[in-house]
Amino acid sequence: KTVHAFEPQRMTYNALCGGIALSNAENVYAHPFGLGSEEQSGSQTLNIVSNDGGGSSICPFSSAASMPILRTETIVVRTLDSLELNNVCFMKLDVEDNELFVLRGGKETIRRCGYPPFIFENNGEPNIELFEYIRTDLGYRIFPINTVSNMYLAAMN
Repeated sequence: KTVHAFEPQRMTYNALCGGIALSNAENVYAHPFGLGSEEQSGSQTLNIVSNDGGGSSICPFSSAASMPILRTETIVVRTLDSLELNNVCFMKLDVEDNELFVLRGGKETIRRCGYPPFIFENNGEPNIELFEYIRTDLGYRIFPINTVSNMYLAAMN
């Protein structure tokens, strides 16, 4: 299978590309932009809250919002649907509280690809709007991943 990885933060993207090259992974493609909704498409400000890039977010209400912002970076955001990918069989979302917007921007891709299972993160209090969208609008069931307190599996069965 082919793997598409999306990383908008410049230094983290460079590290990702280095890891792909060192692993000689010819089936992995890195993309230097983030995913989001149609309304988020274009230039966005990424709030960087750690030196390793973890926790950085474009969402002002993210769980990282209470952390001091070390610096900002202008990034590009596109929708998953704009990529016109086919044969998506699994997704992993770790987008620091932007999961709902990524799913909204990928609704046609998800439908066209037969509703592939995906893992997503939910930090802090359960995001009721996100869980309802996954269950009601997309029709998935949600299962907690027992060994990780903030990760969930969304699947049709």
